[in-house]
Amino acid sequence: MPDVYRNLSRACWSVRVKNRVVGHVPSLVLRDVRFVVSLAGVRRIRLRQAREVIAYARGVPAESGLPIGALQVRFCPYRSTDFTLPDGAPIRAAALVHFASDGSCWAVPHPLEIRHA
Repeated sequence: MPDVYRNLSRACWSVRVKNRVVGHVPSLVLRDVRFVVSLAGVRRIRLRQAREVIAYARGVPAESGLPIGALQVRFCPYRSTDFTLPDGAPIRAAALVHFASDGSCWAVPHPLEIRHA
């Protein structure tokens, strides 16, 4: 299963398989997604204030447009150690995630995965 993360230098999504970047794409969709964050990486970023890849989404490639009812997902290591929804609730998994060409990320969460802040 590929890992996907936002490449801020290239303004695209990087796709990594077995810790090796295999491509850069403007947009893509994954299903059965798990959001992964390195807590040690968050600590390093907060300490050094330097960019590095510490968070990504892992899932199965899929064909789909932006799903109706999808919620925007964000990650900011200075605000949280989790990917979050617009209301600040952490999200750790999703049924479907659309990584848009404008850099935004939209998810259809599994209902049991949402933990309200």
